[in-house]
Amino acid sequence: MTMIPRLGLSTSSAGPEPSAASLALMAGLAHKGLRVQHFRTLACPLATEVVGQATGLPGRHLDSWLMPDPFCRSVFARGAAGCDLAVVEGSLEASEGMRAPMACDSQGPLSPIAEALDLPIVAVISCRDMGAESFHLPCLPEGAEAILLDEVEHPSQAPGLKRLARLATGLPVIGAVERLPEIRSVLAELTRERFLPQDLIDRLARSFLSHVDLAVISELSRRRPMPETFDPSPVERGARRSGCRVAYASDEVFGRYFPDTIDALEGLGAELVEFSPLRDEALPAGVDLVMIGCGFPDQRLDELASNVSLMTALRAHVCGGRRIYSEGGGTAYLGRTMIVGGRSVPGAGILPFHSEFIPNHGPPVPVVRTLLSDCWLGPRGTTVRGYRSPRWRLHPSTEGLDCPACHGVLSAEGDWFFHHHAVGSLLHLYLPALPEVASAFAGPHSPSLRRPLSTRLGKRGPGSSGGKN
Repeated sequence: MTMIPRLGLSTSSAGPEPSAASLALMAGLAHKGLRVQHFRTLACPLATEVVGQATGLPGRHLDSWLMPDPFCRSVFARGAAGCDLAVVEGSLEASEGMRAPMACDSQGPLSPIAEALDLPIVAVISCRDMGAESFHLPCLPEGAEAILLDEVEHPSQAPGLKRLARLATGLPVIGAVERLPEIRSVLAELTRERFLPQDLIDRLARSFLSHVDLAVISELSRRRPMPETFDPSPVERGARRSGCRVAYASDEVFGRYFPDTIDALEGLGAELVEFSPLRDEALPAGVDLVMIGCGFPDQRLDELASNVSLMTALRAHVCGGRRIYSEGGGTAYLGRTMIVGGRSVPGAGILPFHSEFIPNHGPPVPVVRTLLSDCWLGPRGTTVRGYRSPRWRLHPSTEGLDCPACHGVLSAEGDWFFHHHAVGSLLHLYLPALPEVASAFAGPHSPSLRRPLSTRLGKRGPGSSGGKN
């Protein structure tokens, strides 16, 4: 068994992610010279910049819906390698796992991740309006092994509150964070791509360090080794291939990919190059596969539509028998038109639908999809898990397209389409947990307008690319 210093931080499901208490803990320990790696418990293709600002390390994610337990342990072990402490943040209030939609910015469910990693749980407890004369702890989450006091009104109250919490629960208190309302109000409005003013990060760090018990954190985080030897990633177990050149869209509009997905393709030997649907007039030379991830084409409609040269290059790529893969906003861009607020502008005209933007959309939805037809991703019956973007609605349209056998719908739910070897859906897939699908990305592909058949795909059985059921 391997020892990885780690803590599970149980925070409120209603608060921001990361929470102020988590940010204070990470910034404080980083100020002491420790390498702290943060993991969120809900996958999101958008990086949380303030985490990297506080720790000096980009945040990572785990996800009980996308990742089977052994794979979750593998991802965690790789991400925590070389760190002094791994902090896994989530909510124990979210008891239904990933069956219900959750906003990307919300706290994910901690319980299944904590079980898979055997995390020592630290309960973050709000002390708002609480003092020595009015001390009343709320019910602690089941399995909590320590406490972090949050929203302490005044620094002078912290020692007394820590002592009362220890007496009331019998649990150690790792520290306390002051209320600092002006910082919390800024953090509540902070979007994932923005930073906090550095002086606010420093104030959070000082608040935590004023009340921390480093000995308790060290003992608690090393209380147990990892529950079992973790297997390597299913993608890593596959044969490394080479020669596949992948161009992926990355600019102000597109570029929302799970970081581990890009790493998985590189691990399979793919050569990755960037391009911009906003500015580039041609695709990079010698490209075998084009990827256009999720983004916000609704915010730059006219600029995208005016880049006719790039759209023409994408259509020529498809007509030459080569592959395109898209998700979410990238899929909307590849349709015949994009409709926003009743206004229609031309899309790339590759996939057989009109895409309509939904302004009052909900959070991404965890879904399972099964391929209705053979395609280069896998044979008919291949099952995958992912998150469905609610930002777009796809309206099928086949006018002006060629042979009906060369285009159509790939999912019964109508959110996955193909045209020749262009495949686009509203789903965000986590490729490292789908080894056969990932291998198809980096695998050999001879340019052709012939559709793949199961016999040429090796007759993989239904569900062969799925995650845990």
